[in-house]
Amino acid sequence: MRSWWLVLGVILTLNLWALAHWHYDEGLDDFENLDVRVIVQNLQQPHHPLQWFVGDWALGNGFYRPLPSLLYELDYALWGTNLLAYKWLNGLIATLCTMLAVWWAYELSRDFKLALGVGFLFTLWQTGLVGAYPNWVVYVGGALGGVAGYWLWRDGRRAILLSALVITALLEIRFVPNLPDLHLASFSYRAVGWIPGRTATLMTLFALIALASYCRYARTGGKGWAMVSLIGMLGALGSYEGAIVLPVLMALCGWAVWRTGGRFVWWLPAAGVAFLLLYGWLYLSVVPIGSEYQVQRTRPLTALTFTLPRWLMTPLPETWGQVDFFLEEPRAIILPAFWFTLLMMGGYLVGWWRGVRQPFGLLGLLGALVAYAPLALVIPLMHYYYLPAVFRALWTVVLIRGILQLCTTPRPTRRAILVAMGDAMCPKRSSPL
Repeated sequence: MRSWWLVLGVILTLNLWALAHWHYDEGLDDFENLDVRVIVQNLQQPHHPLQWFVGDWALGNGFYRPLPSLLYELDYALWGTNLLAYKWLNGLIATLCTMLAVWWAYELSRDFKLALGVGFLFTLWQTGLVGAYPNWVVYVGGALGGVAGYWLWRDGRRAILLSALVITALLEIRFVPNLPDLHLASFSYRAVGWIPGRTATLMTLFALIALASYCRYARTGGKGWAMVSLIGMLGALGSYEGAIVLPVLMALCGWAVWRTGGRFVWWLPAAGVAFLLLYGWLYLSVVPIGSEYQVQRTRPLTALTFTLPRWLMTPLPETWGQVDFFLEEPRAIILPAFWFTLLMMGGYLVGWWRGVRQPFGLLGLLGALVAYAPLALVIPLMHYYYLPAVFRALWTVVLIRGILQLCTTPRPTRRAILVAMGDAMCPKRSSPL
């Protein structure tokens, strides 16, 4: 138990380091931070802080975000026009989100090791300690995994399985840092160092409170946790539009809890749907729809064809690109990139299939896809992936744990196989009587 608290302390320390790392002026007067400067100008005008609950938010570009507006009110009251100081609150929210991710994963699984793994991987992404790496790292990792597997077990099938699992894990570890951003910014910068990113991180904070409380209520039945979950949903809806998927995410968590011995609580996701109806009515009543900003940021529906498949199977777009190139130019079959990509996809499918057969693995994969879906038609920025990254961390940790389980499971000896076969064929030896 003491070692678990040590890991939790490492997670907290790394996040606090990221807070300090991004506390510098990277260009607060440039275009990237124009939104913050406009918000400060708006706050300098006569207004009442509670007006953000019945109208457009502090930036004035057509969104209902009263809680981020109040945070800007707090920052302005504390720091005035010293925008650099605003980053302290961003880092604090991001650090709390990591701690809440650990709590959510624990309440979901009641597995402290799995929860710490989720928090640690999410921390590596949030701090920027793990970034995007090239395909050759995946190829080399898969090859080394196969060689190590054969050396350990002298079993070709287990060696191929280990190679496939390593390929899958390496592709997923780089997945979030490798996602696109309009201005080529990193996930770490958008989460901790970019002041406008607090809209997504604040929504994630409330969403994780809602989901963790829901899981605890489903496992323990404490009615107070149900109320906390409802409050978390309201907070998330008051922070960012991505929260509209919370009822679906809650239902997915309920399914995973039910599959692992808990109970499925239906009325909380149903209450979330009722909240969405009220939220939609309020949104349409008080917020101008179709602003110039919204029109500029929206992508055509065809964007879904190359955006969502990546979230379902990481190497799928790259593989389809190679296949499409081959269909247009059959001579591409002689190129090493064609065969390396197919091998990578084949290995990924093996690991993917093992992962989705586990409740928490399937939850992580589908949860990330669902969490990102509302923003799939918007020109991408890294903070859009913040809540989806929590679920993606769960999916990736399940895959990594599969590697560890395979490596620690001894190969059955010939004698053990013969004894098991004898037990199965002999009624007297196999019967408990």
